[in-house]
Amino acid sequence: MTASPPLLEVRDLVKHFPLNRGFAEYLRGEPIRAVHAVDGVSLTVGRGETLGLIGESGSGKTTLGWVIAKLHEPSSGQILFDGIDVTVAQGARLKAWRRRVQIVFQDPVGSLDPRLRAWQVVGEALQGQRRISRAEIRRRVFEMLPTVGLPPDCLDQYPHEFSGGGRQRLSLARALILQPELIVLDEPTSALDVAVQAQILNRLVSLQRERGYSYILITHNVAAVRYASHRVAVMYLGEIVEVGPVRAVLEKPVHPYTKALIAALPVPDARRRRTRYRISGEIPTLVRPPPGCRFASRCPFVIDRCRVESPKLREIPAHPGQRVACHRAEEVADISPLTMVVPPPVSSATPAPA
Repeated sequence: MTASPPLLEVRDLVKHFPLNRGFAEYLRGEPIRAVHAVDGVSLTVGRGETLGLIGESGSGKTTLGWVIAKLHEPSSGQILFDGIDVTVAQGARLKAWRRRVQIVFQDPVGSLDPRLRAWQVVGEALQGQRRISRAEIRRRVFEMLPTVGLPPDCLDQYPHEFSGGGRQRLSLARALILQPELIVLDEPTSALDVAVQAQILNRLVSLQRERGYSYILITHNVAAVRYASHRVAVMYLGEIVEVGPVRAVLEKPVHPYTKALIAALPVPDARRRRTRYRISGEIPTLVRPPPGCRFASRCPFVIDRCRVESPKLREIPAHPGQRVACHRAEEVADISPLTMVVPPPVSSATPAPA
């Protein structure tokens, strides 16, 4: 039995944001610098699957989501959706594709027009896709609102009349009204209290089971990823450093950066004291990324090879299904992030693992 092809496949995706040169730089003929927000990311999302995307602020998660949703044009690389290259889709082809991919933004206050009523907010996507009467838009929005947990009698309310959770549900309804296949969820539970977070996540999981949606869940909330995702990808400074089944990655992380993220989570029992794995050192600039591994300046396992050779994502035998971008993955794989003992460095004359 052959595995079905992924719904979304991203190949070596790159997004650089050029910076303006100053007058002195212009006179000296210096090249235009750029922020390397996303640098060579490859990933897949299956049908009916949720891929969690975690990492520190500034790691490139949101930019990656926006590029996948074609809100930013990629600098290079490919975006394949259902086997079709949509990287350079324009005009009618892009408009048709947007019906299949939608995004829920992190800030519902900023992304919802305060001048529009709820039925207009949710229904504006319908107007953008086809000519449709106001009565038909109201009818379809009326039917959609209960799907996301909103009462249908709130059609004529303005966004400011909703709670934070209500505005996020409006954003979700706006994405779902076109019946997409893939939804990019950018921090869908940020700034919400725990009870409302649980309601939003439960709604997303329920809709996925009923309708087969695929999600990319971008979040800082590791608990949300653990609950709602099938696989998880960890980003650091524009690159994917580890990806695999959610339980495997979160319970037995391999990459030193993933270990640091897990070790930073709060302890359920405050009376239990434990030695935590911590990272220090300066975060490299994304304007002039260093050669080699971008985590090298903060990694306790760094060797000479790490500073000159960029590691590639690869699977290691002891952790099938997990792919890790680390030269010393085999050596550090089974070291707990909670009681860390750093292994001795490998001599630069000793061949590093392939």
